Amino acid sequence: MMISLKRLALALGVLSLVGCAGPPAQHYTLSQASPPPPSTTVSSSKEALGKSVGAYSLSEISVPAEVDNISLVVSQGDGRLMVLSEDRWSGSLSAQLSTALSQALTQRIGMPPVQKLVTEAAGASVTKIQLAVQRFDLIPGQSVALDAVWSMRFPGSKSFLTCYTRLVQPVDIGVLALVRGQQENVQALATQLTEALKNQKAPAGSSCSR
Repeated sequence: MMISLKRLALALGVLSLVGCAGPPAQHYTLSQASPPPPSTTVSSSKEALGKSVGAYSLSEISVPAEVDNISLVVSQGDGRLMVLSEDRWSGSLSAQLSTALSQALTQRIGMPPVQKLVTEAAGASVTKIQLAVQRFDLIPGQSVALDAVWSMRFPGSKSFLTCYTRLVQPVDIGVLALVRGQQENVQALATQLTEALKNQKAPAGSSCSR
């Protein structure tokens, strides 16, 4: 009888733990599974293609510390932030942005950014891209925003093309809508970077100096 009571207590304890467990975490990515729609791709006209793109590198991307979290961080509209513990990126936000931008650039240019060791070996023959995200807002049921400062140094040039890009997308209610909105912002940013790489001048939709 004593053994049976112990087994019953153990079974009830397991059932209690299962009953208290919350729903499984949802994981999201900033990368798009399919190529971007025609409206966000770079035109294939001779003017848009400009100079051919050689080797290029993409530095580590910095993001504001308050949102560089594996969990999604949403704005509540009154200056407060909320961490969605059950809705997570598949990696840190900075890593997600780096992967998504690299993939989007590869789709547009036809070759991925070169790795750090290759960049160091190639030296001045590689166009170097540096990018810092200054704003990454998720406002449920309203909008998502991505502000970035980025620069390019082209081979043979001693100066940098430095640009500021602000991207805002209206979104519907729901976490998936927030993620898709920022996916669109990443694609739009990749389009601007591609135009700058091909033409070696300021792309449409950004403010630049040299």
